[in-house]
Amino acid sequence: MNAEYLWRSIVESVARSNLIFRKKVQIMTDSRVSIATSTIVCVEAEIKGEVIIKEGCVVHPHVVFDATNGPIYVGENNIFEEFAVIRNNSEGQPMIIGDSNIFQVHSKCSAKYVGSRNVIGVHAHLEDGCSVSDDCSIGPKCRVFSKQNLEPSVAVYGPSNSHRITSTPNLTPTLQLEFLRKILPSYHHLYNKKKVTAAQ
Repeated sequence: MNAEYLWRSIVESVARSNLIFRKKVQIMTDSRVSIATSTIVCVEAEIKGEVIIKEGCVVHPHVVFDATNGPIYVGENNIFEEFAVIRNNSEGQPMIIGDSNIFQVHSKCSAKYVGSRNVIGVHAHLEDGCSVSDDCSIGPKCRVFSKQNLEPSVAVYGPSNSHRITSTPNLTPTLQLEFLRKILPSYHHLYNKKKVTAAQ
């Protein structure tokens, strides 16, 4: 199975999923932004272009989703911490992010594909056009270079971006998500609630 066929299959699968998902989400003032009702997005986050965020995600203040060059499709139960930047730099091609990933503080992602249960560390950088499979860990200040494809369960660590295979899969951030869903609405205005109020 070649990479082009695999990529086309992923894009077609996501497109089918998004047709179903759009019927369930709450459409924001910008019709290109779709955020599931169970997702928490703080008002300080910046969202530009066609962005779809599915159920159960948490988006902290000052996160940037920049989809001006191509759409960004985000799966379920992801965490985006403060100042994370998710930017699609491709020309019209979608960026696809799977489920249960954690993008830590000041991380940057311009990857074309991020699978599920990955941890992107503080100040880590996924460069243009790379792809990350499932259960990977990108250490603080580490990089996945442009056009690089990480296999499942790879850890990137250290100042020279060393690689090794990990023996156990990453855990889904269930407890962290539950805590954030309870605490963030107490201290921050939420994106969808603000937009709904403004539209009334």
